[in-house]
Amino acid sequence: MPLPEEHSILTLAPEEISRFLMRTRRDRDLERFEVRLDEHLREVLARADDFVPSQAGAILLDDPRAKLQGKDVGRLTVIACFGEGFQLGTRVPADQGGVGTIYQRGQPLKLDDIIGVPVILGESICGVLELRGRRHDPHVHDVAERLRYEARDLELLRIFAAYISSSIQNALDAIRSRELARRDDLTGLYNDRFLYRRMTEDIARAERDGTNVSLLFLDLDEFKVVNDTWGHLAGSRTLREVGQLIGTAIPPGAVAARYGGDEFVIILPGADAATASVVGEALRKAIGATAFLTEAGEIGPGPAGLHVSASLGVAAYHEHVGPFGSLDRRQNALLRLADTAMYQSKSDGKNRLTMAEAED
Repeated sequence: MPLPEEHSILTLAPEEISRFLMRTRRDRDLERFEVRLDEHLREVLARADDFVPSQAGAILLDDPRAKLQGKDVGRLTVIACFGEGFQLGTRVPADQGGVGTIYQRGQPLKLDDIIGVPVILGESICGVLELRGRRHDPHVHDVAERLRYEARDLELLRIFAAYISSSIQNALDAIRSRELARRDDLTGLYNDRFLYRRMTEDIARAERDGTNVSLLFLDLDEFKVVNDTWGHLAGSRTLREVGQLIGTAIPPGAVAARYGGDEFVIILPGADAATASVVGEALRKAIGATAFLTEAGEIGPGPAGLHVSASLGVAAYHEHVGPFGSLDRRQNALLRLADTAMYQSKSDGKNRLTMAEAED
């Protein structure tokens, strides 16, 4: 029995859905997924209705940030639904009513006109799929009977629950696989291949929308001394910790990539030169004030609390790149200008930030 046309399946926007699926601390970049989770959730609800035709249905998920922080999950949020009785974004108590019972116990539940099953990712209950009002054949005239679920409906939905969990998990695994292909293995930041792709996208957007985009080119000062003195294991660990600091220190929407060796590039969409300078100065100071390798003996003989400094160059697209030539030329010019400014910081004494000079 197909889902009635008037019961179209609705979901939150993809960028809103992503935060309900960040189940590990390394999932921060799900907001830039290529697999459309909104479409995926619509398919899940449509399939649930195929199994057990219903007047209304919804997927409700908890907030994973609370779990990651060790807090109690107070509410579940409707992230996808169809039919009357559910509203996108509505938050319901996680310990009350039929939904709360399913979520707390991790067991399917059937009432007269409501059935539901837990949504499980890995070994953790993360939400509930609830259906309301069984759709029977039109010849059933009694309203209560038309909406009543039977024991076999719950069994069908219980079977379907395994599909829900594996389907969502497969989608997340596909997203993470794509994400890993974009990442630098050592630092966890983006790699240079993804950096070039994002630069192309952000520059094209800046030209189309009349907005700006800036680059920070960062190089650690005299990092070869760390490798020569304490060994490459200490150097690699320091680079990893610097990468983690950069990833947490940059503003939302910025993209940080390891360009190679001890060089890093940060894309700042929408930022002009002055804004990029403020971000760069804050990052330079944060690196200089941080003690790395603080666990003595963790990597063998070596420093406990190593300090490094960084030299930075800043270039802004509209302020420094000439409006001529191909998009590739302008993209390469932006990177080259930021790189040249960074080397000027090195020449002027290191541990400083230098603004690029505009092209003629």
